[in-house]
Amino acid sequence: MMEQNDGSREGDFVVKIGTLRRAPEIVAVFAKHGFAGYIKDLGLAEKIPFTRRGVKEQNVKGEQLRRALEELGPTFMKLGQFLSTRTDLLPPSWTEPLAKLQNSAPAMPFEAIKQIVEIEAGQPLDDWLVYMEEMPLGAASIGQVHRAALKDGTEVAIKIRRPGIEPVIRNDVSILRQLASIAERNSELARQVSLKAIIDDFAAALGREMNYRMEAMEAEGVRDLMKEPRIYVPRIYPEWTTERMLVMEFVSGRSLRGDVINELHAEERQDLARALSETVLRQVFIDGIFHADPHPGNLLLLNDGRLGLIDFGNTGRLSEDMRHLLSDCLFALADRDAASLSILVLEMGARKPVDRRILQRDISRWMAGYLDIELADVQMGAMLQELFSVAGSHHITIPKDFVQVGQAFLKVEQTVIALDPGSSLSGMVRDMAHEVLMGRIHPKEMMRESRSFFRLFKMAATKLPGILNETLNEWEGGQPKLKMHLTADDNMMRRIERMASLIVLSVIMLAFSIIMAGIFVSMGNQSPISGSNTYIIALITAVVMTILFMTVLYLMWRKIK
Repeated sequence: MMEQNDGSREGDFVVKIGTLRRAPEIVAVFAKHGFAGYIKDLGLAEKIPFTRRGVKEQNVKGEQLRRALEELGPTFMKLGQFLSTRTDLLPPSWTEPLAKLQNSAPAMPFEAIKQIVEIEAGQPLDDWLVYMEEMPLGAASIGQVHRAALKDGTEVAIKIRRPGIEPVIRNDVSILRQLASIAERNSELARQVSLKAIIDDFAAALGREMNYRMEAMEAEGVRDLMKEPRIYVPRIYPEWTTERMLVMEFVSGRSLRGDVINELHAEERQDLARALSETVLRQVFIDGIFHADPHPGNLLLLNDGRLGLIDFGNTGRLSEDMRHLLSDCLFALADRDAASLSILVLEMGARKPVDRRILQRDISRWMAGYLDIELADVQMGAMLQELFSVAGSHHITIPKDFVQVGQAFLKVEQTVIALDPGSSLSGMVRDMAHEVLMGRIHPKEMMRESRSFFRLFKMAATKLPGILNETLNEWEGGQPKLKMHLTADDNMMRRIERMASLIVLSVIMLAFSIIMAGIFVSMGNQSPISGSNTYIIALITAVVMTILFMTVLYLMWRKIK
């Protein structure tokens, strides 16, 4: 146990040293790409002296941010991809360049990959594989994929997490959290956007993506619920899958990009467009588990004409309540009901009080842009992104699951339009609305909701007599109790801290005045040429006290500021 604790302390020490070296480098790269103004606004310039040097300010946009993130490495490239989905926080001029971040990396040597595979499998490669190709099918910043075959001849794709990537990501995420904490202490902008919460969400998403067991579980969930015969989800082999290694069925096909789409007949393209649209809509509104990143690179046109859906590292899940809330939003949108839609948007959660009238006004203005357009002709993905932006402008926190829905709609819609320009995801939403509505009023669903309601009502009714009896006894005894719970937010704590600092400063100034008055009185009783040491001692004491007072005064001033 002692050895493990020592090793843990040593690892923590190494991480802290790495943090001290890495943090200035991160801020320096952002400053180099023109973000010195943002660094100052976030309160980081005072904490990292490097940024105080002269740096040329630029009118930066998403393209400069993309370059900075690429220079900083895999963790920050993932951060850029994550931020590209936060259309409730960033405008398209920022999110679109970030969405172009390429998650590619040089291939790792096969010997290093082979060693990891053997460690994860717990046996030599030849004992459970017929072969494993040395040339990878793809190499990304976190994982690398190789084609192989099991002993029974089944061809598989093996995805291995890159060796040595865990401490790099852990250190970078730790630094991001520290910088976010500093920014929220020093910047109102950082507090408004909840910067620490954004980094926490990013860290959680990255942790899920790095855990291949979770990806395997999500892929199996989608596969089990798949009802569309034109869409195929490869089989997962859980007996060989670990946290660092994913083994799944190899499917032969080509990415669904422009040149591949152009080779298809019009009827095939229409069938695939409808199959893909209905699959994603069913996953979102009915199944509650959906592929959140259905871009062409994750869609393969298989040799038998079906679409293969791969890479489930970014998968969303919606509870029943969230599915109902989302469908209600779409029903309100279809009816052009801004009042209902504003109430539903508020249910998503607000970071601070929201003026409902102004929110409803802004939603009405946003909706006015679609009044003369049939819902079937609307681009659903882009429309949801705009709605999230309106909500974000009112400090309403859009749940990450809804943000994933918006991104899934946006990406699948782009693919569907490329397959069949005449098709529309919004039109299919309208067609599916009937099925969703009938499902909500189905006798089984209504019976389930009734049971839930009466269960909660029974629990409340059981507690009610005791609460009433206790309340009446208190009133009869003339000692009613009123309990209040005050939550001290950051602004309140800062005001209290500033008041305390002012009080302490006043006490220090009073003490300084008394001490200096005593020193001057003692100096007045001595002659500077009398040869007495008392005068010199008093003079030195006055100088030292003045220096100490000015130092404390400066530190207190910075604290109050």
